[in-house]
Amino acid sequence: MTSSAPFRRFAFAFGTTFALLYVVALAKDLALFTVFPSLGIVLAGTHHSRDVADPAMGFLAPAIYWYGWAASAAVGALGFGLAAVVLPVRWIRTFSWSGWVWLVPAFSMIACVYLTLPWFRL
Repeated sequence: MTSSAPFRRFAFAFGTTFALLYVVALAKDLALFTVFPSLGIVLAGTHHSRDVADPAMGFLAPAIYWYGWAASAAVGALGFGLAAVVLPVRWIRTFSWSGWVWLVPAFSMIACVYLTLPWFRL
């Protein structure tokens, strides 16, 4: 199964677009859901602490957005991966995947490091 042409098209399309869509989800703060593990709560969408009197209250119930960002990117990449399997091969051959398969994830990693730098500045 892993050596079949449709699976390879799906894997390359999914992996490449997941890396790109993850950067978009991180930059635009598009999470499918927000997890509050200390409270055991999962909320749909992105929810930020609105406590203006004491912003440190966010430490009592920290929100985790990573799961939502990854889910947003996975849903979008699933669509691109399925489209790569369904589209005729002659349409796909007009677009060269060889360079994009390695460049997009490499630049996505650099973009993720850049976007998370403010979290580590004190």
